[in-house]
Amino acid sequence: PGTAQFLSGTSATSKNPLIRFTQRTKYTVKLVVRNSFGSDSITITDYVNIGAYDQPACLSSIGLSDGSIGISRVSLTGGIDTATNPINPCYEMVGGNQSANLYRGSKGVLSVSRPGVSSPMDRKVWIDFNMDGLFSNDELVMNELNAQNLMKMDTVTVSTTQPLGTTRMRIGVTYAGTQLNSSVTFLGLFKDFVVNFPQDTIKPMASLRGGSTVFAEINKTYNDSGIVATDNIEGNISSKYEIIGSVDNTKVGPNYLKYIVRDLYGNVSDTLYRTVFVIINQTGPSILLTGSSQYIEVYGRYVEPGYVATNNNGIDITNQVILTTNLDTSKIGLYTNNYTIIDAFGLSAQATRLVQVGDTTKPVITPISNPFIHQVGTAINLPSIVQVRDNYWSKDFITLTVQGTVNVNQVGSYFVTYQAKDNSNNTSPITTLEVRVRDTKAPEITLLGDNPLDWAVKTTFIDPGFSAKDNFWPANTVVVTKKGTVNINQIGNYTIWYIATDPSGNKDSVSRVVRVRDTGKPVIDLLGINDINLPRWREYIDPPIAIVDNLDSDSTLRQFLVINIGLPKNQEGKYFGDVEGLFNATYFVRDLSGNVSDLAVRRILVGPPVTALEEQMNLPKWLRVYPNPSNGTIKIGLLEAQSENLQIQILDMQGKEMLHTTHLKNNLASSEIDLTSFAKGVYLVKIKVDDSIYYSRIQLN
Repeated sequence: PGTAQFLSGTSATSKNPLIRFTQRTKYTVKLVVRNSFGSDSITITDYVNIGAYDQPACLSSIGLSDGSIGISRVSLTGGIDTATNPINPCYEMVGGNQSANLYRGSKGVLSVSRPGVSSPMDRKVWIDFNMDGLFSNDELVMNELNAQNLMKMDTVTVSTTQPLGTTRMRIGVTYAGTQLNSSVTFLGLFKDFVVNFPQDTIKPMASLRGGSTVFAEINKTYNDSGIVATDNIEGNISSKYEIIGSVDNTKVGPNYLKYIVRDLYGNVSDTLYRTVFVIINQTGPSILLTGSSQYIEVYGRYVEPGYVATNNNGIDITNQVILTTNLDTSKIGLYTNNYTIIDAFGLSAQATRLVQVGDTTKPVITPISNPFIHQVGTAINLPSIVQVRDNYWSKDFITLTVQGTVNVNQVGSYFVTYQAKDNSNNTSPITTLEVRVRDTKAPEITLLGDNPLDWAVKTTFIDPGFSAKDNFWPANTVVVTKKGTVNINQIGNYTIWYIATDPSGNKDSVSRVVRVRDTGKPVIDLLGINDINLPRWREYIDPPIAIVDNLDSDSTLRQFLVINIGLPKNQEGKYFGDVEGLFNATYFVRDLSGNVSDLAVRRILVGPPVTALEEQMNLPKWLRVYPNPSNGTIKIGLLEAQSENLQIQILDMQGKEMLHTTHLKNNLASSEIDLTSFAKGVYLVKIKVDDSIYYSRIQLN
């Protein structure tokens, strides 16, 4: 009729004509096909139902709103994505290129935006799926009430039986809670869009899953592997395939199968072909693992859970299974056990078991000692005072976390925590270590002077001393005590210990060996009788001497005294003044320590024969007057006690008495007589003992 117009160059003979209907009514469609042998036709009554859409109304001007009610942007999968005038007009049919193509079984994303959010708004969208020109409640694809969000998004699902053609989508909004249906809005507006449900003419693509030639075992169910099929609209439609033909598994031989797949529009894929040969033995052996994947701890022992293998007749052939593996229980990793069984027909079966070698053992932290004693004033390396061990990872793959600080300059107790994590993320429990900062270092004591130290016997011992210092405490707080003594009167080795103690109680000690030695030479004391006048022909009587030593007594050393007298001997073997002249008597002695005295020399002057007075000037051996000559002081000494006191007179050369004194008879110590007030010259010393008188001539210088 004239109300149906062909568009876009199509006609009544086009395969896919495009027609515009201008009257709201139902149309009957007749399809006719002709060839040289004749024609055929099919007629469908009321096949096309054309509806006329109404123009909705706005009960109030949207200008009364605050400007946030409206439709500012619309998008729909398949072609619509446009910004619109959000508040005018009341109704707008949006044309141009703003239409969407939706296909059977597809899903589209619909979003509707508004110009603002200050006022609550109701938002609804309808799509006339049945194309009757009306929008019913079952065609509502968005229904948002009392909302203040800027955009609303929903999914539009198209039925798999959706009729083909062109229809409308209507969007309506209003102030929340007021009237809104597909024909009326109280305070809002409407916008209509064209939605097409076009014909899909592209056939699906298909391929066999598995080979085109397969084998099945006689009298056993054949399980077909199917096909892989995709459609330009529906995507994966592999499950919709159809098989033409069947497999007769009761006899040996070939069976031929065909495969097709149809999309929602009836487009059919190319036909696929597969030949299924039914043979006597196709099953082959089977192998079943006991249990699934296995886990063992690194360095642990792997225990095989087991497996069972049977041939196609169910007979156990487990003992023929070949097991190969790359398992190494000393290394963390994922390993594979491969199980292979081959039956008598050469058919095989395989199974694989994964074996995970892992590490779940936590590292172990062991303090070197707890508490740990640290020397004050010295640096501390906190990680180094604990030992971290792991069952698998070396220290380079262990992270040690240390928390806490230690003031090494302040004595006290500090608590440090340690936690270790290995490369398998196993974390040890927290270990708390007490670090006690203490002064544990002994003070240093250094001896002054020699060690060993040689010391002269009989001399007061003076310790050379020491110096002491400490790593932490002031030097004057270090107490030094000594143990041991030196007997200066006894030759020998003596050890003195010096013990230094700091205020922390730390001690250090050092010893000194004092070697008491006799290093002093003995001395020959001539008792002042250095010169002797010996009258010629007179027998020489050697005057007494004294041996003075710092250690040994005179009597002890007498046996070691050596005397050499330069005078000749008479017939009686006694020394005498044979000829006038100067002679020497020499003396030396060696003490018990081997020290030798200096040589002492006494001069003997042999002169003319003596007079009677001079005869009396010879003193007896037990009496000494010395020194002579003298510088003003002379000494009178006895070598043995007398029966009476000695009466002593000092006379000048004219016989005048200058001084008179007494020396006690048993006083073996020398008496000292002061003559410093006398003039220089020669004097006589007259000594009376009992009935004897002795003289000695002295020279005062």
